Amino acid sequence: MRFFDKLQKNIEEVSGTNTYKLSDILTTEFIRTNTTFRSYDDMIDKSGLELTETTAEELYLNEELNAFIKANTKFENFKDMVTLAAQEYVAKRVMDL
Repeated sequence: MRFFDKLQKNIEEVSGTNTYKLSDILTTEFIRTNTTFRSYDDMIDKSGLELTETTAEELYLNEELNAFIKANTKFENFKDMVTLAAQEYVAKRVMDL
């Protein structure tokens, strides 16, 4: 497949409304690059929080999680962290040529 055909295909795959798992977006590489933690699970374990929320939107509203993220990462809150992770994830998928 030619370069531009593959690029077009990748863009089409990530265009529109997509649902991604937090575990796909908050990769070990992203967490290690942007925090002092080894992985998403490590970060959540060290937070000591018992997260019962089932969607990212619910997690965005969790004040304890947001306070932990602000105190222990370069992000203001969990939504900011997920937003950057999602942008990087989509960019990598588009450029996976």
